[in-house]
This record gives sequence, structure tokens and C-alpha cells, in this order.
Amino acid sequence: MKSQIGIVCGGYSGEAVVSMKSAQMILDNIDRSKYDPYQIVIEKDEWYCLIGESKYPIDKNDFSFRKENEKIKPEICFVIVHGTPGEDGKLQGYFEMIGMPHTTGNLLNLSLTFNKRASNDVLTSRGFKTTRGTLLTSMEDFDLKEIESNMKLPLFVKPNEGGSSIGMSKVNQFDELEQALKKAFSENTSVLIEEFLVGREFTCGVLCTEGDYRAMEVTEIITEREFFDYEAKYTLDKTQEVTPADLSAELYEKCKSISAKVAQTLDCVGVVRMDYIMVGYEFYLIEVNTIPGMSQASLIPKQAEAMGISKTELIDRIIESAK
Repeated sequence: MKSQIGIVCGGYSGEAVVSMKSAQMILDNIDRSKYDPYQIVIEKDEWYCLIGESKYPIDKNDFSFRKENEKIKPEICFVIVHGTPGEDGKLQGYFEMIGMPHTTGNLLNLSLTFNKRASNDVLTSRGFKTTRGTLLTSMEDFDLKEIESNMKLPLFVKPNEGGSSIGMSKVNQFDELEQALKKAFSENTSVLIEEFLVGREFTCGVLCTEGDYRAMEVTEIITEREFFDYEAKYTLDKTQEVTPADLSAELYEKCKSISAKVAQTLDCVGVVRMDYIMVGYEFYLIEVNTIPGMSQASLIPKQAEAMGISKTELIDRIIESAK
């Protein structure tokens, strides 16, 4: 008998459009001999199951919906909501209250990893190398002279919570900093200012199933842009993604080992992705993506393919990780 799977997408942030593309890739490649998938869209004003052009409201008491006279309730939810409320733990907290198995980490894991500063603090205390920065909670905290005296240009300004590089800026002169902060604060209530690391950019996915943390292939990001921003991520002619990355065997395995250990330290579930800047022979973690993109343009499906794992098998493994 086939399992009913909710492909939960959308969200309340600017990443909703990416989430919808990820959901479509899953719907296109899920094994329909094993699963009956339903696309469930989360929006601020309504939650609904989308079948063709028709919307069926979600009953939030048990995450079910009615199609004609039939009540349908997913057995497992494949969460692909990037940003809030899927990547910050809010949705997972709700699922845990109603007893709904899902393919992502728990409330603690998600709320910690979504907060870049808190996540960095935990990982730094465990011996991982992360970027150096300062946190602002409002423009009133902005003291240009203090930043000039304590930090070196160039700087990287980004929302403390968020993804897809939305709201991020590279600052080459201190007089550009105020505008960059305003841009970041338009996306989140707290902002990180970090010293921009000059080096090669890499990313590595990890499959997290039943306490097993298996690093995927390593990708090097080579972009014409000043950094791997939203345009570079989703405009392929701006970026080269080299998988497997051109690294010595020792450095390649080092990146994979660090990625698996980070996932285990943070108690991740399903599939996650770690982003790094390599300076010299050291990998500095710049972000943990607990619900990475799964669209046709996304890195995780490409890394899986390089391992000999098809999109269908990848989706299957993630569903099997559900708790």
C-alpha cells in the first residue's frame, strides 16, 4: 500500500519561490509506485493542498484536508520550506505537537542552525573554524567608529536568520556599511557583520539517517559575482559549480569529514549542506543549511548524482529519515 506524503512548501519569506521550485522537482521525481504525494503550500494567510488549480484548506488540528468527501492526512511530511517557518523550527514545533513525522531536524536543531550567530558560537566552542563577526539587533546599535577600529575591510553583511543570500552585501568601504545594514535589516531583525574571508568557496551535503552521517561529494563554487549571492545561485551563467571539487585527496576528505561532524554535532536529520571558505588549508564554516534547495538548479541533487544516487533515490532516502 502506498504511503501518503505531504510535500510541504512555500513559507513566509522571499525564499518561497525557491521552495516552490524545490517542491516541483520532488513531485516530478518521487517514486509514485511507493508514494502518493500531495503538494501542501504554507502561506501567511492560508495553508492548503494544491491539486491542479484547486486549493483544499488544511485543518491545522491534524494537518489534514478534505477532497470531496474524503479526508486525507499525510503519514509523513517532506518539508522543503526554506526560511521561516520551515527552517527556523516553528513548523517542526507544530508537527511535534500533533505527532506528524517529518524529514527535518527537531525544534532545537532548526532554531539553533537558523540563527547564524548562535550556531557559530556553538560550533566554535566545539573546535570548528567559523567566521569572525559582530551582531546588531537594530540600527541604533550601529557605531561606525567602533567597527572601523575592530574590523578589517572588506566586510560581509547579512541577516542573522535567512537563506538564499537574500539581503546580503559585500562592503568594500566603510561608507557603504550603513546602506548594507539597512538592506539586511529589511529581511531580519538582527544582522551579522563579518570580516570577508578571501579564499575558495566549497559546499558539501550530508545525508543524515538513523544516526548515520554520510558526507556527499564536495562542490567548488566559482562565480563572476563578488560572492555567491542570490543571482549567482539561481543564474547559472554567472556561476561554475565543479563537482567533485578539484582538491587534493587529503583536503577533499577533510571537507567531507568536517561536514559530517558538524551535522552530527547539531543533531541534523534528512539532508543538510555546509558552506565553507577555504583559506590556506583550513575550511571556515560560513553557513549551515538544514533545508537546502532541491530544485533542478540546486547543489544537493547534483552532489547526489555525482555519487550515483538518482533524484528518485535521494528523495526516497530523505523520506526514510523522517522522525
